[in-house]
Amino acid sequence: MKRKHNQIDAEESKLSSLLFNKTKKFTEKLNRNVTSLSEVDRKPAWIDDDDRQFKVNTVIPKVKNDALYTEKLKQKYETLIGTPNWAKIKDASKNVESESDIVKTVGHLDKEKVSKFEKNILEIKKSTSITPQKGAITTSLKFHPKVSAVMLANTSGIVSLHSLDGNNKLHSFKLKSWTISSTHFKPDGSEAYISGVRHTYCIYDLVKASTKIVQLPHALKKAVHFKLSPDGKFIAASEGFSEVFIICADTNELIKNIKNNSNVKALTYSHDSRELYCFNDLGEVTVWDMTTMKPIKKFFDSGCITPSRISMSHCGRLLATGTAEGIVNIYDTAELTTTNPMPLKTISHLTTKITNITFNPTSEMLSVSSSFLPNALKALHIPSYNVFPNFPQRNLQLIETVGFSPNGGFMGISNNKGIVNLFRLGHFKNY
Repeated sequence: MKRKHNQIDAEESKLSSLLFNKTKKFTEKLNRNVTSLSEVDRKPAWIDDDDRQFKVNTVIPKVKNDALYTEKLKQKYETLIGTPNWAKIKDASKNVESESDIVKTVGHLDKEKVSKFEKNILEIKKSTSITPQKGAITTSLKFHPKVSAVMLANTSGIVSLHSLDGNNKLHSFKLKSWTISSTHFKPDGSEAYISGVRHTYCIYDLVKASTKIVQLPHALKKAVHFKLSPDGKFIAASEGFSEVFIICADTNELIKNIKNNSNVKALTYSHDSRELYCFNDLGEVTVWDMTTMKPIKKFFDSGCITPSRISMSHCGRLLATGTAEGIVNIYDTAELTTTNPMPLKTISHLTTKITNITFNPTSEMLSVSSSFLPNALKALHIPSYNVFPNFPQRNLQLIETVGFSPNGGFMGISNNKGIVNLFRLGHFKNY
């Protein structure tokens, strides 16, 4: 067991060194060891001298080990009666919370001020610009889930990791003859899944700094759509026809291929990875249960002519669809009970094909953009759905992709000139 822990520590050190070339303290900061209540060494409230002198085998001759017999009686008591309240260890964190609640509610004490996310002005400023490679367009932008770094992938097959503090390139590698279309981090940040419009995908191990090329199922010639589930367990891949192939992310084996009524134009998972939403060219959304691999509901996107994008909020309460006509519908997922649900809000500020819909991690902001006109990006406040008038102010060229850091503190936007602009969002204090 000790050897296994040593291996894990070594891998964490490698990952920290790869991303930041810093000491092990950084890794320890990310993975704080919180002592479990069950691991706390409980000392007896009192010791009875008679217990020390008493031997169980004087009463029950068959019992040879007093300690084992005592433990057995203890377990039996807890099973039948339960642990008394006086014997339970209090969670210190709960006490901190309750004290915090008192401070917030008692009038004469200083209350903690929680800033409101204003709907009229977006507090944003330019942080830095990254140009991974001149002449190549960055098609995918993903922030690392654990440490402040961003992974960029472009049309030349180059994948690079950059630190946000100082714009340092941490690592890069090239997939020869690849035109990369999407990248996804596993939830723990140890691996990244990279795909292009081809019969293979790549798994990049950040700990070992190694790549592994994996073949897609034989029937799938190329992955036009490639999505890793939020929990990192499933891959949904489609050539753009009616079939979607569900692959186990750990074993890379085909689990099942599910068939829709028509050609699939976009995919998204529910926030908890329990459902897969397939948006087809008829404007119909089919919701698949990822446990049974069966459809559980179907509905039509309101007013949809040519579907293009679909995206789920991180809270799971909002679903956004986009069309080639520049229309974005936002639905309450709890109201998707009929075949023709009405959207909460319809956004019609863009006039060309919607190519990107991205919710920020707190589900308080939505970015919608089109790569067909310069500066065609709108940032919306949720739940007012007000479009922020002060962003973007400068010309960002043709928008290729948009991404947010894990806590919403940073927003990344790549354009057709190969430049990635990083912005700091003032309301969200953490990376």
